[in-house]
Amino acid sequence: MSDAATLAAPLVGKVRTALNQSDSSIHDPEAAKKLGFRGAAVGGNNHLDLFAPLLVEAYGREWFERGALSLYFLNVVVSGETVQAVVERPSPAGAQTRIHARRPDDPAIVVCQGTASLGDHSRSELATRDLKTCDEASLRLLKGVKPGQLLGKKALTAQQAFQDQLLKTGALNEVMDWYVGPSPWGAPIASLNAVSAMMFRLLVGDGGGHHHDRISPHLGDTLAMFGAFEIAFHRGPVFLDRPYEVEGRVVGVGDSPKTEYLWWDATARDERGETVVTMRHLLRFLKATSPLYAA
Repeated sequence: MSDAATLAAPLVGKVRTALNQSDSSIHDPEAAKKLGFRGAAVGGNNHLDLFAPLLVEAYGREWFERGALSLYFLNVVVSGETVQAVVERPSPAGAQTRIHARRPDDPAIVVCQGTASLGDHSRSELATRDLKTCDEASLRLLKGVKPGQLLGKKALTAQQAFQDQLLKTGALNEVMDWYVGPSPWGAPIASLNAVSAMMFRLLVGDGGGHHHDRISPHLGDTLAMFGAFEIAFHRGPVFLDRPYEVEGRVVGVGDSPKTEYLWWDATARDERGETVVTMRHLLRFLKATSPLYAA
C-alpha cells in the first residue's frame, strides 16, 4: 500500500468480545428472548471505549481534553459476540470525522454510527439529528415530561471501584494504560463507560436495578435500553473518585411503535464551576414491559 493510501485508510480497532456488566433487564438472556432479542443485549455504553485509542491516534491526547464522540445505535449486540471500531481519518487534520462500530464476522452489520470531533462539536451526529420529539400529552409512560425539565443536580464521581470491576469482568474490553496507571494528566482517568455511568446515576441512583422515578411516576418497572450516546469533553479528562456536580435536563420525548423515548442532556462541572464534560443520551422505554400497554 502506498503512503498516500495508508494515510487515507481508516483506523480499524482490534476485534473485541462484547460482554455485559449486568444480568438484569434486557441483559438477562431469558428476559431478553421474551422481548424478541437473540440473547442478552449488551448496553451501548459498553461499546464507547472501543473508539478511545483510535481517537487518540487520530487527534492526539487532546481528544480526552476537548474531544467528542457522538453515536446512534442501529443493531443490538448479544453478550459474547465480537465488535470492532472504525474511525475515518480526519481530513484535514483535526476536522470532524465519521466513526462506526461493526460486527467483524459480518461487517455489513453496523452496531452504531456517528461522528468524532475535536473542539467544535456543534455539527455532531446527535447535535444535528432530527430527534423526532412529540407532544408529551399523547404519551403514557412519559406523560407530563417536558423539554427543559430539570432531572436533578447532584455531586457524583466516576468510581474507581466501578471501573476496576469493568476491567475485571471484561466488560471494559478496550483497555488503555491511562485507565489503570499514570496518565499525561497525572492520575488515572475515567474510561468513557465510567463517565457515562457517572452521568446516568443522576437518574437511577447507586442502588441495584434502574429506578426511573426521577423522570416520570408512570414508568414504574418498565425496562429500558440505550439508543444513543454523545460524550463531549470541554475541560477534560474526568478523573476517578473526584466529585463533579452533575445536572440533567430533558431535551425532548418521543414515540415509536415499540417504545416511548427520552432525550436528555447531562453536564458535569468541577469545583470551579467549569464544564468538564457533557452527555446527550437517548433512553428507550419498552412498551411491552409496562402495564400501561397491556393491551
